[in-house]
Amino acid sequence: MLSVGGFLMFLLLLSGLIIFPVFAQTIEPLLKQYDSKTDPHKIKCKPNLTLVFKEGVWSPACVKPTSVEKLIERGWASKHSPHHMIMPPEKMFFTLQGDDQIGSLSMAAWNAGPKMTYISSNSNGSLILATSSGSDTVYAFDSSQGKTIAAISVGETPKGVKIHPDGSMAFVANEMSGTISVIDTNSWKITKEIDVGKIPHNIRFDQQGSIAYVTLQGEDKIAIIDADSLEKIGFIEVGILPHNLDITPDGNTLFVTNIGSNDVAVIDLHNNEIIKRIPVSKGHHGIDISPTGNRIFVSGIGDDKISVIDTESLEVIKQITVGDGPHGLRTDSSGTKLFVGVTQTNEVVVIDTETMKITERLNSGNTPFWIAIPGNP
Repeated sequence: MLSVGGFLMFLLLLSGLIIFPVFAQTIEPLLKQYDSKTDPHKIKCKPNLTLVFKEGVWSPACVKPTSVEKLIERGWASKHSPHHMIMPPEKMFFTLQGDDQIGSLSMAAWNAGPKMTYISSNSNGSLILATSSGSDTVYAFDSSQGKTIAAISVGETPKGVKIHPDGSMAFVANEMSGTISVIDTNSWKITKEIDVGKIPHNIRFDQQGSIAYVTLQGEDKIAIIDADSLEKIGFIEVGILPHNLDITPDGNTLFVTNIGSNDVAVIDLHNNEIIKRIPVSKGHHGIDISPTGNRIFVSGIGDDKISVIDTESLEVIKQITVGDGPHGLRTDSSGTKLFVGVTQTNEVVVIDTETMKITERLNSGNTPFWIAIPGNP
């Protein structure tokens, strides 16, 4: 039986008029709590702070509660959402060939055209360009407003598209026309058609944006284009049916996948010579070099694996089984996660690049073909 005093104390506790002191829990600094394996939503802030996420890169931050609304209004932050176990580390977009759409992990898909193929993003993810190979059209999307802003007629059977590093223009590879369409991203007009050779497939600008490299599947070469004069200035012999390509972060080495020989040609850009060929799985191949520069990831749509190449030894150190038909793939800006579009299972597979293990399988829509992540050209 409670005494009268005890009963009164019980009532006061229920009413909230008496609050017993709670000894403060020791909370580690945010940087010590957060690593590539930690769900950022589980981060603890000090009692006088609240958890938000930096917009675009989705990294956690602890700020004063009075600052939250101002940071959100300025586009710097988004509120903590307890309903998501893991949020995408940054904006991510992909073409859905089976749905004639552009997909995204963070917003609704956009309707586009038939046979959506390649996709490119500007540096902050506000502008998305994607090719419709079935309608000879490039679709431009404003991701901040979630709407189509232009549909540009280009050459015949457009495939690769790349936005220039400064965002002022984009190159589009027209396979059956043998040209590169140069699009002004302010007027949405084609300013030039560059004759490059037979069956141009995809494009990669160098880090400065002064040179563009284009795979020529019909000539087994790479075309070199001066991005200032918009003129073709040379070729590099690479292998049978060069398909996709990427450049190391230091700008010294070009890696090109070859469908005909199922290998990757390693090219020293100081002299434009091949220094090695690395066997990989069956193509067509996607390729992405981690921002850290230590790993190269190569997909093969004719297989079910991702080949992982070490950039020092130039050897395949791992093959990761992801499902039938992997093609588009991109790492996030930190290089800790790899996103792979698996065309036959209709998934985007997420791989931890340290453990080389699959951490998530995300439903994407039909036939996710190519992936774009802002900040990873």
